[in-house]
Amino acid sequence: MTFDLDGVICRPPFGINPGRGQNKKRTGEGTRNLLWRTERWRYLGRRPMDGAADGLRSIALEFEFAVVSARSGDAEALTRGWFERNIGMTPRLCLRHDWHEKPAQFKVRTISDLRPIAHFEDDPHTAQWVAELIPAVFVIDWWRNRWLSGPNIYRIQRIEEALPILRELVARST
Repeated sequence: MTFDLDGVICRPPFGINPGRGQNKKRTGEGTRNLLWRTERWRYLGRRPMDGAADGLRSIALEFEFAVVSARSGDAEALTRGWFERNIGMTPRLCLRHDWHEKPAQFKVRTISDLRPIAHFEDDPHTAQWVAELIPAVFVIDWWRNRWLSGPNIYRIQRIEEALPILRELVARST
């Protein structure tokens, strides 16, 4: 399975997760801006989401997973260090190395290549797109994504809540 990082595992800056993810376009090119250039420093001092460390450790006991984040590849060393300090493990990281690709485009392409049984996401635009391609998407509940629903979209508060559904998905696929 795959996990988004910010808003799923790592708390957003100041605990604010902006934007509703509606009316975004799937095509076009990404934007190089000041945020891309300061990417590696924007993540310093951030804490994990409630229950994220325990949830990931529980998932790791039964499943393989990778983190697919639109963070710049320039932030890889800092991201690995963050995982070691805050989660106690360093999962496989798939980070975006080129700003030309929009974040959702990068995630969808990477997740399509990895072919997971499930993905954990907070951005509704990305979650909706990924849900078209894989069996299950777990959406971490934020006010901004409450409009999103679908037959294979599961809303959860904490990562561990997904375990019974994941076990059922695996049982059905074998």
